[in-house]
Amino acid sequence: MSQGITAELGVTVVAGFLGAGKTTLVNHLLQQADGRRLGVMVNDFGALNIDEALVDERRDDLITLSNGCVCCSLQGELSSSIESMIARCGGQLDHLLIECSGVSDPERVVNVLHYPRIRERARLEGVITLVDAALDYDGLSPALRHLVTSQIENADLVVINKSDLVDESDISRLERTLLLPDSRHVRATQAALPVDIVFWPPASTLPSFRPVRLTPPSATRIEDLGLKTLSWQHAGVVNMAELRGLLDAMPKQVLRFKGVVHLSDGRVLALQRAAGRLTSWELEHGGGVSSRLVFIGEDSPSLWEWLNERLGRLAG
Repeated sequence: MSQGITAELGVTVVAGFLGAGKTTLVNHLLQQADGRRLGVMVNDFGALNIDEALVDERRDDLITLSNGCVCCSLQGELSSSIESMIARCGGQLDHLLIECSGVSDPERVVNVLHYPRIRERARLEGVITLVDAALDYDGLSPALRHLVTSQIENADLVVINKSDLVDESDISRLERTLLLPDSRHVRATQAALPVDIVFWPPASTLPSFRPVRLTPPSATRIEDLGLKTLSWQHAGVVNMAELRGLLDAMPKQVLRFKGVVHLSDGRVLALQRAAGRLTSWELEHGGGVSSRLVFIGEDSPSLWEWLNERLGRLAG
């Protein structure tokens, strides 16, 4: 497990080819913020559906909303834009969303987020790539198809969007020909992802493992996508060998994973999988008194039986 730098502000990168639904997803997350203070960085404000009644202030390239969210345009050098956003608003935000251009590779954004000066303030929590189920990817040029492949390769979660516009056979073919064998993916309509897939509970509430939040009727629920959540908590230390075995063998059906573990040597580690990599960092303040892990994955009985069996071995 690689060691990282502790940072408070979680970041999610939203990627995908032109027209795949990135801005629709960002709009959806803003509408379902539910008290979360979100920062959004986009290439063009024009496509964002910002209700003028919610706009609290406009200045330069920053829009402040009355619900505590802020939106900023990505201009100039990527690293300086991200640093500027974090410097101005990072301390007041719960999460930052960065929407990539439709013709850009999210790997560049991921690399920038790993610059030491940025990692001190912000922590990459995942890359979500949207795929347009109705687009003829075979008709793209080799260069553009390579770009789409890279967007998928760098994703923690691939969202096959507009799944209502095509037949099941078309989606199955796309899954076979475009996605990688180990791509973690879900299907969606109008990019309506459950917010619980994107945002983790605030650190202050993580120890209690609150149940999956009941989203408003207009939002898609995790269950609607054929997914489940599993929370595990243990009052003592974990068996490190068993933990490594669990993490190394974790099936691709697990879409998201995060947790805090207490080790026998007194250290407390935070764990998460982001940008295809498992990262860990040591917590200075212990993160509570218990080890705890949370998973989001496919609603497959065999998956949850496997996880429960492996989790049962962790008690140190």
